[in-house]
Amino acid sequence: MDLQYYLQFIVAFAFVLALMGLLYFILKKLNEVQSGVKGTNNRIKIMEHRMIDSKTKAVILRCDEKDHLVILGQNGNTVVKTDLQSPKTYKDTDNE
Repeated sequence: MDLQYYLQFIVAFAFVLALMGLLYFILKKLNEVQSGVKGTNNRIKIMEHRMIDSKTKAVILRCDEKDHLVILGQNGNTVVKTDLQSPKTYKDTDNE
């Protein structure tokens, strides 16, 4: 094979990698805009999540400084408890 074919392959491969990198950054920016990651008015945060089984997840959400325990599963979503206290608050109330 000629050196020209190797050079053409390397340039084409670099071009494809550059296009993939550009697509990655475009999709990353679109995801940030849609999810509101860079917004200043983020009211809802996922504080913690744990898998209960393969199809069910327990999630602690914080909305407006209140914590909510939600079970997310195949049959639907269930709010188990609202206005949870943080572990620090539990320790403070036990000492009194």
